[in-house]
Amino acid sequence: MGPAPAGAQVRGAAGEPEVMEPALEGTGKKGKKGSSKKRTVAGSPGEGLLQPVKLSRAELYKEPTNEELNRLRETESLFHSSLLRLQVEELLKEVRLSEKKKERIDAFLREVNQRIMRIPSTPETELTDQAWLPAGVQVPLHQVPYAVKGCFRFLPPAQVTVVGSYLLGTCIRPDVNVDVALTMPREILQDKDGLNQRYFRKRALYLAHLAHHLAQDPLFGSVHFSYTNGCHLKPSLLLRPHGKDERLVTVRLHPCPPPDFFRPCRLLPSKNNVRSAWYRGQSPPGNGSPEPPTPHYNTWVLQDTALESHMQLLSTVLGSALGLKDGVALLKIWLRQRELDKGLGGFSGFLVSMLVAFLVSTRKIHTTMSGYQVLRSVLQFLATTDLTVNGISLCLSSDPSLPALADFHQAFPVVFLDSSGRLNLCADVTASTYHQVQHEARLSMVLLDSKADDGFQLLLMTPKPMIRAFDHVLHLHPLSRLQAACHRLKLWPELQDHGGDYVSAALGPLTTLLEQGLGSRLHLLAHSRPPVSEWDISQDPPKHRDSGTLTLGLLLRPEGLTSVLELGPEADQPEAADFRQFWGSRSELRRFQDGAIREAVVWEAASMAQKRLIPHQVVTHLLALHADIPDTCVHYMGGLLDVLMQGLKEVFPPAPIQPAYSFFEHLREQASLLPRPDKPCPAYVEPMTVICHLEGSGQWPQDAEAIRRVRAAFQLRLAELLTQQHGLRCRATATHTDVLKDGFVFRICVAYQREPQILKEMRSPEGMISLRDTPASLCLERATRQLPLLTSALHGLQQQHPAFSGVARLAKRWVRAQLLGEGFTDESLDLVAAALFLHPEPFTPPSSPEVGFLRFLFLVSTFDWKNNPLIVNLNNELTVEEQVEIRSGFLATRLQLPVMVVYTPQDRKSSVWTQDGPSPQILQRLVVLAAEALPVLEKQLMDPRGPGDIRTVFRPPLDMYDVLIRLSPRHIPRHRQAVDSPAASFCRGLLSEPGSLSLMPVLGYDPPQLYLAQLREAFGHLALFFYDQHGGEVIGVLWKPASFQPQPFKASNTKGRMVVSQGEELVLVPNVEAILEDFAILGEGLVQAVEARSERWTV
Repeated sequence: MGPAPAGAQVRGAAGEPEVMEPALEGTGKKGKKGSSKKRTVAGSPGEGLLQPVKLSRAELYKEPTNEELNRLRETESLFHSSLLRLQVEELLKEVRLSEKKKERIDAFLREVNQRIMRIPSTPETELTDQAWLPAGVQVPLHQVPYAVKGCFRFLPPAQVTVVGSYLLGTCIRPDVNVDVALTMPREILQDKDGLNQRYFRKRALYLAHLAHHLAQDPLFGSVHFSYTNGCHLKPSLLLRPHGKDERLVTVRLHPCPPPDFFRPCRLLPSKNNVRSAWYRGQSPPGNGSPEPPTPHYNTWVLQDTALESHMQLLSTVLGSALGLKDGVALLKIWLRQRELDKGLGGFSGFLVSMLVAFLVSTRKIHTTMSGYQVLRSVLQFLATTDLTVNGISLCLSSDPSLPALADFHQAFPVVFLDSSGRLNLCADVTASTYHQVQHEARLSMVLLDSKADDGFQLLLMTPKPMIRAFDHVLHLHPLSRLQAACHRLKLWPELQDHGGDYVSAALGPLTTLLEQGLGSRLHLLAHSRPPVSEWDISQDPPKHRDSGTLTLGLLLRPEGLTSVLELGPEADQPEAADFRQFWGSRSELRRFQDGAIREAVVWEAASMAQKRLIPHQVVTHLLALHADIPDTCVHYMGGLLDVLMQGLKEVFPPAPIQPAYSFFEHLREQASLLPRPDKPCPAYVEPMTVICHLEGSGQWPQDAEAIRRVRAAFQLRLAELLTQQHGLRCRATATHTDVLKDGFVFRICVAYQREPQILKEMRSPEGMISLRDTPASLCLERATRQLPLLTSALHGLQQQHPAFSGVARLAKRWVRAQLLGEGFTDESLDLVAAALFLHPEPFTPPSSPEVGFLRFLFLVSTFDWKNNPLIVNLNNELTVEEQVEIRSGFLATRLQLPVMVVYTPQDRKSSVWTQDGPSPQILQRLVVLAAEALPVLEKQLMDPRGPGDIRTVFRPPLDMYDVLIRLSPRHIPRHRQAVDSPAASFCRGLLSEPGSLSLMPVLGYDPPQLYLAQLREAFGHLALFFYDQHGGEVIGVLWKPASFQPQPFKASNTKGRMVVSQGEELVLVPNVEAILEDFAILGEGLVQAVEARSERWTV
């Protein structure tokens, strides 16, 4: 997507919203040299621009110190560049805890320790007898089934230990969490507590008693329960300080058993510790089959026993190696920006720390490496190692009693064993999540290896929310439907293992089902479960269905996306039965052209928009067939914005037209039509321009006027031949020939390749000829040479990425809907959209218009237009060195360039497509609107209850305008293309069935645009006019700031002004009443009303 440069203020590691720096007013346009002195005095050109630091000669040639030489040597060997090193160091300073805060946190932890040790003990009772619990606290665990054996009493912890990233020095701001392990005394526990959730019940009761006493202490501002990593069997207690330090830290209390209390052999992944007779109230089938293993349940018990050993391992490895700690902090930021570390099954910071420890043990990472090198090494390992196939282990022991890696692969999708060889650290990580981590790591490695992009900015500073990273997103809501899915898919063993968590139990089978069904259409399927929010100690724990929504993201392959056919095996193959069972009623036998008779599934899709949504049909069909999830529970976010594109008839290919003659007067002598004043304005017909280059010849004249006349003769002869030889209706002018063919109008413009050069020739009085750009030569060169080249390149891009046209159309529709379309050419917006496909980093090129439009809004709102050009490398023609040279040239000539600079391989210096606009104020307005629209649209698309009114972000805010001119829909030819399409509009004189045409339709007739041109000509010195040419019913008028300042009385200044006396002299001020009256008079018949918002301004 093009680098968001260092000068831009983008979202930091903390995830704050982006803020575009104001004031784009500093840049002038090319050719305005006359007022350079005045501008220097105003101080505007350099305002906000990056300037080189000026050093004295002594400072410039001063010898480097030893320390500087060592640092340069380090930078050369450990980093890409010195800039990257500075950026990484600055980021780490931002996210690290300061020493002052550490001292305050340490003091709070000492207080917490004292309070915990003073909590009174309780007498022993049965686990099911919970009457001793005070009224103000609830057990933070779903006790289902309730009946369970065992006794419980509360005793103060045998040991209180700080574990986790705080002690290691790898925790990062803004959310500082300190994990504290409370080792429960042996007297509380009994030998068989590993069975049937007894240990977890005792753990929850222990926390409930702690919570009741700590909540009464004034030291704590809030005392809440939460789930540890989203696991509902393992609640934890969250403590925050009182008063101004409330956001300083969150202390999480984790009760745990003594390290050697549970026998490890009972907690292997193949063992069962939740009996079917207890959990389901019935014995397993009496055919002698063993109890199903409970690998996840066993892992959760083991995790509590290993808290301290993991802490000791990490402190030994990380120890005093500052580079390793920096690397872990950078990896945590990398995961956070990609939302990979959230909730149950997330790839947490702890897993990354253990992965660093593994790579140190295998000598892939050395303790002397810098944080950046650690980041690279871990990403390289993740990108090239598939832990779903080949697990890894920190265990160095060759004890034959330890289970093999293959045993863990049978029980878990992702395998990474700790140093004991019995605990799988990645037990909760699903295959989908790990493949997403792998995918992101591969993208990141490509980014780090490419010298052209600002890797730091894109890798660590650019957020990647699911709605912007995936082409289609679907929400399963309500989650209670997954309970039926578990019954349909016969997932009783998984439910028993997960303690009734039907969302976790169904997640793996559902993702596997959808991956199989989407097949070649799918590149990656990811899921996101919002972390369960914390709850008050007096409330019941949230149920599984209350944990929000299960969101699935689909990253699609453009090459297989639009295929309407799923080809199955031949009818006589044994796989045919499996295919029929998988696809159900959608599978049918078909005979193909090669004579083969195969099973096949055919999806209904006529248009390209419907073909892009075939994954929606696949998902809803498979979920209903195999998981009993009806389509009413599947909220699919893809194609919602297509409705805003389908009304735009003027995009290519347009619909053929057939005018109704009753709407026109027939001009017989010209064989053409004229709109009738008593009828509504006819439909807007825009011809398609065709540039016809004539070959060079010595017979062409060398004079500009003579060339124009020769071209006019060619236009007349071309029309004559097309009429005579092909019977086509033509209308020739001096500059073009309009040709009517099958209801389409083509505008053929003849071009001569040397004409722009001849227009540049300037003859001096001495007879010397010099070449100099003139407005006429630049305009002609743009229309006849550069535009065809750009069109050809964009056509190639569209063939490669079918979503490009949809993204460009949505971008143009949104810009014009904000009434800002006049400031941006079609080509400039096409190029910004093209940048999303040619430079998508850190994403992949979008495969749906919706996600492309979201990224367009993000790019517009965060790109530093003032200090950087947007380089659109069409056909990959520019090398890295050439791009660096372009940036250097941009900085040297910034003040002569337009405010928005877009370069292409054919236009490396002047940014021709933005020469005429936008102005600094218009661009700044667009940036602000994009920054406001993006979070609104993302929130709508991520709302599981449905997006609501998707047109909200396309409606323009009208409160900023001083005057509103309301237009009559009767005379708006493109009225039906409005954002809020009218339920009923006027007939526009088009027949529904195109037939043979004999007369040329009216071309380019748009009364609002003609009215706007008159307004700008008459009042452009006083006001700015804004309009949505796609069916807008209102023109916004904004007075220019200087227009209300009194002007000295001159005859040449009286246009739109009146004379008033100010003191002893006569001055001119705007005659607002007369101007508003003129607005209505100029637009008589078109203008319905003129609303003056006089509360916004005074004369």
